[in-house]
Amino acid sequence: MTSARPTSSTSARPITVDRVTSAADRRAFLDLPRRIYADDPVWVEPLRKEEAKRIDPKRHPFYEHGEGAFWLARRGGQVIGRIGAVINRLHLEKYNDRTGQFGLLEAIDDQAVFDALFAAAADWLRGKGMARVLGPFSLSINEELGLLVEGFEHAPMILMGHARKYYGARVEAAGFTKAKDLYAFLQDLDKPMPEMWRERLDEIVRRNQATIYRASRKTLLDDMHRAIDIYNDAWSENWGSIPVTKRETLELYKAVKPVIAPEAVVFAERGGEAFAIMAAIPNINEAIGDLRGRLFPFGWIKLLWRFRIKRLKSGRIFLLGVRKDYQNTLLGAMMAILLIENVRDVARAYGFRWAELSWVLEDNKKIIDYLQAYGCERYKTYRIYQMAL
Repeated sequence: MTSARPTSSTSARPITVDRVTSAADRRAFLDLPRRIYADDPVWVEPLRKEEAKRIDPKRHPFYEHGEGAFWLARRGGQVIGRIGAVINRLHLEKYNDRTGQFGLLEAIDDQAVFDALFAAAADWLRGKGMARVLGPFSLSINEELGLLVEGFEHAPMILMGHARKYYGARVEAAGFTKAKDLYAFLQDLDKPMPEMWRERLDEIVRRNQATIYRASRKTLLDDMHRAIDIYNDAWSENWGSIPVTKRETLELYKAVKPVIAPEAVVFAERGGEAFAIMAAIPNINEAIGDLRGRLFPFGWIKLLWRFRIKRLKSGRIFLLGVRKDYQNTLLGAMMAILLIENVRDVARAYGFRWAELSWVLEDNKKIIDYLQAYGCERYKTYRIYQMAL
């Protein structure tokens, strides 16, 4: 297999950009990343079934409150780029800012291809009355988002994206500017909590009569709905946030149920009411790198063997929230750290060596300071771009 990168923008053959409409187009859309990343040693091909849902309005819950369109760029009949554009009505209802999003961007290293893709997406968004575009989002802020701009040497974590190094420069040359950076942190699970943290946590928990509750396999669905309720409240005033819907919660539950350890979904409670949540998931990207995005016919066997017998070495804390009433309190801050410690205990029991905590907004200084003081290392940066239409 050869890389798709070395293609000159001075090619005499014209670039065509066509809307994805047929089954063949959808296959080509899903196939392209395999060529783009053919020589990238850390890229992991995502599961094709899940990727296919994103471009199918009949299967993905996003389309209950949004609409989208997708395009392929070709030169001489060869697919050399792809892009999607979406309008999220939940975003528009909350912010009333006439902003659409782009996402699912992949292309060869050729500015003309990036320009042509963005032109198609921008024309469609303008036709829908949008005045600004943000991205990348796949498909909303509650899924994969941001363009990797630092940390290319590290493999992508489960439900986090990857990119070629040239993407950022190409996006900026097309007229986009930075809107917001998102950070991913790495935690060495073998590194113990500083003793001063342990003593302080124990004192605060005891004084406030806080308790820890862990989910179970039997209660996992109910616990997932309760977790998202806390998350929606916790994030409601953060940049760009929109609520996770009930159907999106159900889809998340279906996606993580086969591999998640329920006891890694942990709540902090006080007076019988939960006010903080943290959830972690095994990094199955470790186990699917050679499956070419497919679990059938034999991929499931390999995945289960690697997950249960060989064991994975990493996981991702993907859900963290403290209800607004507790966010500016010492109890809220300390319980977030205690939840990390509880999830870390579960992860170590499963043999994990390190965990990613992602994502964190660049201006969430309080959480960043706590994570770094706790020993977490910032190791990746994802960027959200914006452009007026």
